[in-house]
Amino acid sequence: MLNPRVLIADEPVSSLDASVRGEILSLLLSLRDELGLTVLVVTHDLGLAWNISDRVSVMYLGRIVESGATAEVLTNPQHPYTKALLSVVPDISRTQPTVLAGEPPDSARIPKGCRFHPRCPVAMDECRTTALPILQPASGHLAACLRHSPFEQQ
Repeated sequence: MLNPRVLIADEPVSSLDASVRGEILSLLLSLRDELGLTVLVVTHDLGLAWNISDRVSVMYLGRIVESGATAEVLTNPQHPYTKALLSVVPDISRTQPTVLAGEPPDSARIPKGCRFHPRCPVAMDECRTTALPILQPASGHLAACLRHSPFEQQ
């Protein structure tokens, strides 16, 4: 190797049994620590993200909708999609997950405005026409949502 600074791991432990999963995670963390690498892990596993990452970004239809420190994003989500994702993680204090309306997205037919608006439980008319850049509602915690931005409509 030529002394890489970044290691990208796309779903590195999905579909692995627990022992192999642990070995792979241990290897990734060792490489990060010993070589000073930045490790970018692409995953659908929020538990994995919670346990190994310092920062997390949530994507919907290929666009980042929320980003920030892992603990902040996963305990204080600002975007409705992040909230819906977290609602399906088992939690003794929650009785029901958020059920999103509509059909799953079709990446060949990306909607105008906010990409999440067809399934968003709090979408406004403006969401159907305005695609926001990622906004900063709290220090270092970014979300691309009119409902959770400095421009929130009251």
